[in-house]
Amino acid sequence: MDHLMLSCPYVGVLWTEINRRIKDPVPAFSNWSHLMQWASSSTSLTPSGLRMMVVQALTYTIWQQRNNMLHNQTLFPPLVAFKRINRHIIDSIYAARKRRNFSSLMELWLI
Repeated sequence: MDHLMLSCPYVGVLWTEINRRIKDPVPAFSNWSHLMQWASSSTSLTPSGLRMMVVQALTYTIWQQRNNMLHNQTLFPPLVAFKRINRHIIDSIYAARKRRNFSSLMELWLI
């Protein structure tokens, strides 16, 4: 789990792209617990809701890529995978639009 989510070079590209979107720098995580602590903490630039969406979208995309590699022996380039992560986060924020922080989450992710 630590390798797949934190130290795999493929995932490193995804974290780099995520870091470009998030205005509050994402630290280098040493283990899964550190990642979960980051995801559950909050700042004004990256509330925990957005952090959780990022971790969920990243985890889901990595799982899809892992299965695609195991079953089809193909792997999408990391930037294609990031487009899926981006779309998933935008869709998740949009689905949560009835919450009062909808526009702020969208702004934090897109701007």
